[in-house]
Amino acid sequence: MLRCFPFCALLVLAVGCQLNRSFAPISPGQILGSERSRQGIAALERGNLIEAEKRLEEAVRLNKNDINHRRHYAEVLWQLGKRQEALQQLDEAIRRGGQNNASLHISLAEKYLAIRAYTADAFAKAHHHAHEAVRLDPQDYRSWALRGRARRLQASRQAGHGEQTLAMLHQAREDYLRAVSLSPNNRELLAELATVQMSCGQPEQALATWLTLQNLYPQGGEPDEVLFGKTETLTVLRRFDEAEANLVTIRQRGLEHTEAGQRLQAMILQGVRR
Repeated sequence: MLRCFPFCALLVLAVGCQLNRSFAPISPGQILGSERSRQGIAALERGNLIEAEKRLEEAVRLNKNDINHRRHYAEVLWQLGKRQEALQQLDEAIRRGGQNNASLHISLAEKYLAIRAYTADAFAKAHHHAHEAVRLDPQDYRSWALRGRARRLQASRQAGHGEQTLAMLHQAREDYLRAVSLSPNNRELLAELATVQMSCGQPEQALATWLTLQNLYPQGGEPDEVLFGKTETLTVLRRFDEAEANLVTIRQRGLEHTEAGQRLQAMILQGVRR
């Protein structure tokens, strides 16, 4: 019995130390910071961005390592048009422990693509964060869609670079296909996939995608983009009777004089004459 006592004493001491680490006291600053964060989020939900910015800035100042405070603060800054400051807050959140947080990488990828500066640096950062999000959470369709979008936009920016551009478009297509497999009724994704498929020289696949997208709307209720995309694809496939039938709908909508409408009419007319 006495022999067991030293071992038991050490065991109790070790457990006590572990419990002490697990239940470390929360500082008054952390408590106040969490309260300011809740106030900021509530203000954001009310649409009071100025109050939200003030409260969340206080939350970040009080809890510098809380990545959630920084993420909410960044969203408010972004909505206020303070884009560089928002990006800095998200970068800092990743630096302070958010390296493996997929949602932070998704937010950064979205924002670099939304800036539309389309510089090589912006594309590289958007692709990097989207790639990290794919690695961290491959079941989130947004990660794949963002990486596909970054590749597609970069390919369109460097159009004319031959095999390199085509390879990038094919990579984008694969990302979009994975995204659609995870979110099959996502209308925006389907439209982008069809566009990429056309750019990859796959009009048959593009038409199937346009038809899938069209079926997600009530009959005759598809957006103009879908009508134009489907008509162009039919023209490329030399299915002129179906393309001309779509022209009737385009004229009924008063779109025949738009740039896209005129281009399609010229494409069909030229194709029929051949």
